[in-house]
Amino acid sequence: MSRRPRVGITVHLGAVERQGREEARFELTARYAQAVRDAGGVPLLVPTDSAEGLESTLDALDGLLLSGGGSLPAAYFEANPDPTLRQTNPVRYDVEVALVRSAWERDMPLMGICRGHQTIAEALGGELIRDVRGDGRPEHYQEDAPTVRTHALAVEDGSRLARLVGSAPAVNSFHRQAVVRVPAGWRVVARSPDGLVEAMEAERGFGVGCQFHPEWLVEEPGFAALFAEFVAAGAAFGASRKRAEALAARE
Repeated sequence: MSRRPRVGITVHLGAVERQGREEARFELTARYAQAVRDAGGVPLLVPTDSAEGLESTLDALDGLLLSGGGSLPAAYFEANPDPTLRQTNPVRYDVEVALVRSAWERDMPLMGICRGHQTIAEALGGELIRDVRGDGRPEHYQEDAPTVRTHALAVEDGSRLARLVGSAPAVNSFHRQAVVRVPAGWRVVARSPDGLVEAMEAERGFGVGCQFHPEWLVEEPGFAALFAEFVAAGAAFGASRKRAEALAARE
């Protein structure tokens, strides 16, 4: 029996106060793991509190999914004007940047959602808008549940996303920062009605970044198929690596 592809999912590094002391916590909605599992993969949670052993972690994976971040209240931006993505969670950011760069060098299937999409962009040389609420833009952090779709996308013809979900799918929205310039080797494939980058795709292999949260939209076949293609790419990557390792062992 062939091994199911193993997909690493980064977890948010947060903190809570317990009995008068601050305690680090990992946070992640179960929807990420469910989406990967339903697509045929084995979800493995990847801590983001230390860069130790990152290469060994990637050696055990067939794909890497960078999850969204913990929610930042609007008051955060009032108290911290124009924050960089790193400033919102420096330890997690540094770990994820290292993971992204190494995964990209390996040609490992890569997917980023919300904060994860932004992190991929910055790690590989892209640029962010630090607060999308400037310049008269509408709010992009919805109060509705994540299963509620609050705006449509304009999706580029010929993209993977267009093939799977069509040219104008409706999606959810939970962000106050956004990608303004994608890295070399990637292209913008979807925008919001006010022109923000909502998705990007790599020009080689499997690489997808989504500003919205497709893990909450998998009841629609197209979004479920996005995860299925990600997991299938992981299976192909794992098989290719296994063949290379077998060849090297014979030499």
